[in-house]
Amino acid sequence: MNEKQKPIRKTERGQSLTEFALSLVILLTLLAGVTDLGRMFFAYIIIRDAAQEGAVYGSIAPKSDLTAFRNEVETRVKAAFTDPDDPSSTPVDISKLNVQADIVGTTCAQPGSEVIVRVDYAVPVTMPFLGTLIGSQEMKMSATIENAILSPVCP
Repeated sequence: MNEKQKPIRKTERGQSLTEFALSLVILLTLLAGVTDLGRMFFAYIIIRDAAQEGAVYGSIAPKSDLTAFRNEVETRVKAAFTDPDDPSSTPVDISKLNVQADIVGTTCAQPGSEVIVRVDYAVPVTMPFLGTLIGSQEMKMSATIENAILSPVCP
């Protein structure tokens, strides 16, 4: 044996492999958490933009019939998720969306009244242990946007 090399003792065999295995579990769990966090942030930005689209539409084209107004805003919000070139590709599950639209003030809205649009969505969690910690396999999030009505409904 070479004089400069130290002999490996039998008690140190596999130590590096054990440390690597333990470290790898922790690193992969952190990576899964960061991935889920990125997906949740992406979903929040999408639902916030869709709520903004619905609020802008509601402020430009308000209706005196509140039911028709809510249906049109919900249609507009859900249309914001689809790509006109590829309608089958949507970044979120539209069936899990809950859209609430309302006009603050009278149903015959005047300029200066407000349109409030709230979009709720539940993002599925893929990280192995996070669902156990938060008590659900979905992270609920919502975005609320308020806009002023720009054109009156009633003459």
